Amino acid sequence: MDYLTMALRANEVAVRELRGYADMTLTYRLIHQLNPELDENTFYSRLDHMLKEGGYRCIAAYRDGVMVGVAGFWVGTALWCGSYIEPDNIVVDEDVRGAGIGAMMMKWIEKEGERLDCDIMKLECYAERQRTRSFYRGIGYGELGVVMMKSLDDKARSAIVAKNGELR
Repeated sequence: MDYLTMALRANEVAVRELRGYADMTLTYRLIHQLNPELDENTFYSRLDHMLKEGGYRCIAAYRDGVMVGVAGFWVGTALWCGSYIEPDNIVVDEDVRGAGIGAMMMKWIEKEGERLDCDIMKLECYAERQRTRSFYRGIGYGELGVVMMKSLDDKARSAIVAKNGELR
């Protein structure tokens, strides 16, 4: 049995891949902690769209049967780096942060990237979140560049402002 079918365990925490839309909708409570401006209907609609586009996958961490962490990820290829795996929306429940759950989920994604012969792991995080950036540095990430955005409509602009302030 490979690691995908086995739960990673440490201190009664198990990480497993979520399969399908119904499983992934259960992540909303945690995703909402990271994205409080994201209403439930928009979450469901975007999740449905992401799954239909293909390539989006999701894992969750459970402690005593309760979901305490979630991380989505994408696999792709880019000219500049080759194949990559990209964690997205990594959230650990506010009540259990600092217990190693985020690192466990990131290790799971890293192992999946290795299994898929990805060349790199890459991710984006908000510049203002110093604790998050420190966490990623602590598990081996370096800051290579800057992510730049331009909103194409008012709704996108509002989301960007809610996350990180005005685009400059």
